[in-house]
Amino acid sequence: MSKTCAFLGNDYDKICGKPCWHRTPEGLKERIKAEIINLIENEDVTEFLVGELGGYEKDAYDTVLEVQKDYPNIRIILVISKITELHEVGECDAHYVHQRRPCDDWIYPDKCATGYRRLCIVYRNRYIIENTDFIIAYNEYHGKAYEFCKQAKGKGVKVIELAEEN
Repeated sequence: MSKTCAFLGNDYDKICGKPCWHRTPEGLKERIKAEIINLIENEDVTEFLVGELGGYEKDAYDTVLEVQKDYPNIRIILVISKITELHEVGECDAHYVHQRRPCDDWIYPDKCATGYRRLCIVYRNRYIIENTDFIIAYNEYHGKAYEFCKQAKGKGVKVIELAEEN
């Protein structure tokens, strides 16, 4: 029986609430890739729920796309949180969304469509923790992503934390 993995983490494109240039922590993409491959080979994970809100999610998405070249049986599902992301989906190009990244399918959870704009990411993250077996996380600090990872653990989701303990 195949399983699903998702990615949640702090946005390291914002430090103390201020936008900055994209800076991937050293070695992080390699660690993400190693965990993805481990889950594919040892845990029967074939579906990856990805997002594009913030640096960590973008890096995780890029890494899954890279791994898919060697493991073409895996599926990449973009979980959209904001209607603006949905507008990026073209009728002729339904499998390319937001910044023209390929995916095998996309999901726009119902609650995201009915919620206040600021709550859209909350609804998306709730959808993710209800529909995944694993989360590869990067939480440098105890923010909202950290709290969602705690909720996921309480629901029996295995959370693989990549941030260094401070």
